[in-house]
Amino acid sequence: MKSANEPWTRESAGLSALPSQAPALQVTAAADADSLEPTLPTLTPLSGATLTPPLPPLPSAPASHETPRHSLQATAILLFGYAILITGNGLLSTLISLRLIEQQTPALVVGVVQSAYYAGFMVGALWGGGLIRRVGHHRAFVAFAAFSACCALGFAVWRAAPVWVALRFVMGFSLVGIFTVIESWLHQVASNAHRGRVFSAYLITNYLGVGIGQFLLGLADPAGFELFSVVSALFSASLIPVALAGGAPAQASAHGAAHSPAHSPVTASGESVAQDGPSKLARGLSGLGIVYRWAPLGVFGCLAAGLLNSSFYTMQPIFMRRLDYSVVDVSHFMGFALLAALLPQWPVARLADLVDRRAVIAAVSALTAACCVLLFVLQKGGLAVAIDYLYVAVVFSLYGVVTSYVNDGTPSDQRIPVSSALLLIFSLGASGGPTLASAAMALVGPRGLYLFAAIVTGTLTVLTLRSLRAVPRLRG
Repeated sequence: MKSANEPWTRESAGLSALPSQAPALQVTAAADADSLEPTLPTLTPLSGATLTPPLPPLPSAPASHETPRHSLQATAILLFGYAILITGNGLLSTLISLRLIEQQTPALVVGVVQSAYYAGFMVGALWGGGLIRRVGHHRAFVAFAAFSACCALGFAVWRAAPVWVALRFVMGFSLVGIFTVIESWLHQVASNAHRGRVFSAYLITNYLGVGIGQFLLGLADPAGFELFSVVSALFSASLIPVALAGGAPAQASAHGAAHSPAHSPVTASGESVAQDGPSKLARGLSGLGIVYRWAPLGVFGCLAAGLLNSSFYTMQPIFMRRLDYSVVDVSHFMGFALLAALLPQWPVARLADLVDRRAVIAAVSALTAACCVLLFVLQKGGLAVAIDYLYVAVVFSLYGVVTSYVNDGTPSDQRIPVSSALLLIFSLGASGGPTLASAAMALVGPRGLYLFAAIVTGTLTVLTLRSLRAVPRLRG
């Protein structure tokens, strides 16, 4: 019996399916990159290597149901570098909120500063994918991480809120580029039957790194220079494993067969590089069209994940400080809460690989909404802390299920635009999350954070149940 998330179930559910030989799916990487100029064969220097023009397609090799060992090794190295970088980013996000609170900054201003990070996300989701196409996954990772390391030191030099808004914007642009590198790579090497578990490994790496970063707050006074230096050092250290790795990811078909693009020029390290083609904005918007065509629920699902994740990361420290928790208490709670987010990742992903992913989305959002209502009433105390841990553990599993749902039927040659589109939607929600949550907190006090979250998760639950009733998944 096929997995509930194989593409054929979309046809049986009444959704349109793209023919396997449709001309739109035969577009080469040369028609997918960034330029308004006509496409011409070009030679581009990269680290002394010469890029070759597209070659005629070679005869198809027999399908293999195993991901090549080289791709697995390169993926592990990429995730290791990402783990180092995300540890620094987790430290920085909480550090900025705590520093602004110590400077007696109003909660609404904190929300605006933190929202700038996700506004940069939104712009980067449109424009960052072009760099990945031109130079490959590894070189793009190195460039974006270097930008982030420079910005981290800027927070220690300047204290003015407008400067911090600008720095957060640039960091958001850089980090969304890194997330696009990681997510497009993983979805390219994963088959539908294993995509949820592969993506959960990425999310586990993410939450483990961010959680460890919270405990680094105790290394020095948040009001000093030292912690920002630690962040910059972590960003720089993440470049070492990534710069030493090489090789492009082999694409996996819906049934697990690995293959590589036939028409893309390559660098000396073996990464495919696209030539000039449509504009960046047109490509980003086309990715949105693909997402909406294949999985319209994924649009609001990613939007909700952005609203919820960003509001927790940025406003939870404010929520706790307003309730008179110490900086150490905030550090410990944030660290343990994000480590608690690790616990459901694998079982939720495994369940989502076996059943209709929309049913999992509905269950996750309903449980999250129930936690929000309880936290709005309780606010403080041992029971409230326990519910807060449950809230984090559940809500942070949402994004992985939603993106896997969207990518189930996405053609392999559309992974980068789809990943960029998902991050664009996520960042659109995330850019509004801190500001909207801080506005709710200004209206009803600190518990407004969970009033805001309850509204978002309740809406997602209703929309998901409507989707399930309208188009039930058929299995066979």
